[in-house]
Amino acid sequence: MKEFGFTLAANTSLRESAEGYFLISSLPVRVLRLNESLYRLLCHIRDGGELSEFVARSPGIDMPGILGTLLSLVAKGYLTLDSIAEIDSYPLVSVIIPVRDQPGDLGECLHSLSEIDYPKELLEIIVVDDGSKKDVSEILTSEDIKFIRHEESLGPATCRNIGAEYASGEILAFLDADCVAGEGWLKELIPFFRVAGVEAVGGYLEGYYQASFLDRYEAVASSLNMGKRLLMEGKSSSSFYVPTANLLVRREAFREAGGFREGMRLGEDVDFCWRLRDLGHTLLYVPSGSVAHKHRSRLFRMLKRRGEYGTSEAVLYRTHRDRRKMMQVSLFSGLSFLAVAFAVLLLNPYPLCLLPVLFGFDLWRRSSKTKRLKIELGFSQITSSASRSYISLYYFAFYHLVRYYLILFIGFGFLWYPLWIFGGLALIYASIVDRYVKRPGLYYPVFLFYYFLEQLAYQVGVFWGCLKRGYFGSYLLSFKHA
Repeated sequence: MKEFGFTLAANTSLRESAEGYFLISSLPVRVLRLNESLYRLLCHIRDGGELSEFVARSPGIDMPGILGTLLSLVAKGYLTLDSIAEIDSYPLVSVIIPVRDQPGDLGECLHSLSEIDYPKELLEIIVVDDGSKKDVSEILTSEDIKFIRHEESLGPATCRNIGAEYASGEILAFLDADCVAGEGWLKELIPFFRVAGVEAVGGYLEGYYQASFLDRYEAVASSLNMGKRLLMEGKSSSSFYVPTANLLVRREAFREAGGFREGMRLGEDVDFCWRLRDLGHTLLYVPSGSVAHKHRSRLFRMLKRRGEYGTSEAVLYRTHRDRRKMMQVSLFSGLSFLAVAFAVLLLNPYPLCLLPVLFGFDLWRRSSKTKRLKIELGFSQITSSASRSYISLYYFAFYHLVRYYLILFIGFGFLWYPLWIFGGLALIYASIVDRYVKRPGLYYPVFLFYYFLEQLAYQVGVFWGCLKRGYFGSYLLSFKHA
């Protein structure tokens, strides 16, 4: 039977010395001190051994705990997840689908569920009609499907909660009516509930439409697309969440968290995930278990939706006042960004003279740290690692400015035109990095066009939501030393 398979990430190595046991990443340069047991396990993995072998010969070590540790290392970039385990017995899963006036979409969604690779006797499907004007019950493909109808719309949060009340499954699987489940949807996500502390798992959301330029943009830039990296977070102040279009939750944990906040029609998935994590449960996102989502394929509808998403920030950050947008900044990279900002805004090149000085001090600091830990890294490796940290900091800083303040750059630029130059630099830099990472298959000018309009729509929504709610916590930003 196939097990979870892990390997050391590229540019990562293990070292044992008199100082202890270390897991070392050379790009970027990071050093993680290990205990002896974890070091031996990682050596076992490096040499091609299976997890079950190591657990069998290591008294006191359990598989769920080991998996949690290894997945956390995957999330931090030290390991890669190569394969997902197959399990002996699968749990009963209740798939909950809220729907409103989408009979065609619902029919295709239900058809996809009839073809997924999962034991049919362990699959319960619950459709909750949120006051549809059209008769969606005639779309039901089986008498075994539970159908619950509201005469008037109560919102998706209420529909999901009611569906959960009628559910019999150990696992609640939330799916939207405009989604099409992939064949391996549940079999690729269910095994992660074997991991210690994991009570909710989200899977990959891909774009259903691929024909137009906008389709290709939405397929990679939609806020429902969480990317290709595994993410894992427990109780913390981070804003990590998983959208309900592809979210599995253990039923007991769902009840403990109180379900979705009724009355919220936007951002209810964010709010639920934050409350679940506040209870100490771990939320995991895996770029597997794919579901295809029918995104907005018309420009106005897409921009309108982005603005609506933006309005939800005020409610979320007012409800969860401990949450902050977090930016990791090191001393030298932060000062270098300020030097660039002053040079552009003052139209004066002299602050740029600080860049090589700051970068030189940073290289010296990194080199000293590696020597102190007796880690042998070449000058080119240290330079490459430092450069990546600067590129990353510049991206996050520029992206934040573009995401929340681009309109201000445009408006106040009429009074002080260097703001146009700085805003344009931020937009170009952030969009180039995003296009490189997301790879939408679009020419850059086309990508930039949609990117620009999306940022404007979202920040208009954020401002309007904050103004309407009288709370501007969405604009608060916390810094963490990298």
